Parts: sequence; structure tokens; C-alpha cells
Amino acid sequence: MDDETRRLLTDRFVLFSCEGTAEGTVIQRLYDADLLIVPRRHVVKDSVISNRPYTRKRRAADIADAYFSMSYEDDGAEGLTVARIVDSHAAKFEFPKRRNNGTEVLSFYTHPEIEMLIIHSEGAFEDWLRASRKDRQLRPSDFCMHELGLERVKEGPFLKEYWSDADRLVGAVKSYAEKANRGRDELMLVDLLRG
Repeated sequence: MDDETRRLLTDRFVLFSCEGTAEGTVIQRLYDADLLIVPRRHVVKDSVISNRPYTRKRRAADIADAYFSMSYEDDGAEGLTVARIVDSHAAKFEFPKRRNNGTEVLSFYTHPEIEMLIIHSEGAFEDWLRASRKDRQLRPSDFCMHELGLERVKEGPFLKEYWSDADRLVGAVKSYAEKANRGRDELMLVDLLRG
């Protein structure tokens, strides 16, 4: 991660925008264990569920509507960064020009799906590679359900319990980062870890 990206995460308020339940669970666990590079006091809480350190809003216009009326220039911060946790580059994400208030956007990718973290946590990455070579349409979540027997891999209560050990989560994030095909200048969850 370059110095500018680090500054956008440490010197500004940060709103995590999570694509799904699994992404939200991961951010919640990293936040609860104080493992994020973002200072806790700079994490913007959800506008609906006040103690949640992320939003499920994913459209730029919805984020602007819900969060742009607040000030992000206090407590030593220099504005707002939206940190999107997404699995692909496909979704277009731009704030309406009339609403752009200097907010920066960073995208952290978990392709092909965030369930790759569970595959790494289970030590099943080589099995996944073999299975995905045989079936190019195989999704990591399906692999977790059918090959690893984790039927509830998409359910919040299961994920909360599965990732209750923060060290296990950090290990999976690091393992995934080591073995993933990371694009040039592409950000991953490992870039959100403190230290």
C-alpha cells in the first residue's frame, strides 16, 4: 500500500461500505478486535444501526444521501474516505458531481468471493484450486457448502461464530493475500490490517 492510500485510511474518517453479510462480519470482527489501520475514533458508524462500524449501502447516491450532511473535519481528520469491500471491479461507483464533497473512495477486493477467506482458514486452498480447474463455474461459497460441509456459509450467525477468533481471521486474510492474483495497485483486506 502506498503512502497516499495509508493517509486516506489513517488521517480521515472512514466509512466502510460492505457488499454483503460476510463482508460486514469480517469488518465488524476486525473493528471489535481493534485490528484495523483506521483509528477507531475515525470509523463512521452506520446510519441505521448505530453501533455497526459499516454500512450496507452500496450505491454512491445512497451513501451521499445518508452521510454527506455530517462534518468530517474534526478530531484531527481531514475529510471522509469510503472504503468499499467488494468482490469485483464491475460495479460503477461515482458520487453525483453536484454532491461530491471531496470524499475519496478506495475499493478493497475479495475476488472471486469473500468465502475465499474460509477456504484459506480451512487449509483447503489446494483442494479449491483442483476443484475450480475441473469446474470453471464453481463459486467459493458453493465449494464451502458442498466440499467443506459448511452449509450455512452465507448466514450471519454462522459467520459471527466462525470468525469469533480474530487471529484465525487475520491468518486467513494474510494467507489469501499471499496466494491471490493481485492486480497492480489493487487493494485487499490485508491492507486494512494494523501493523
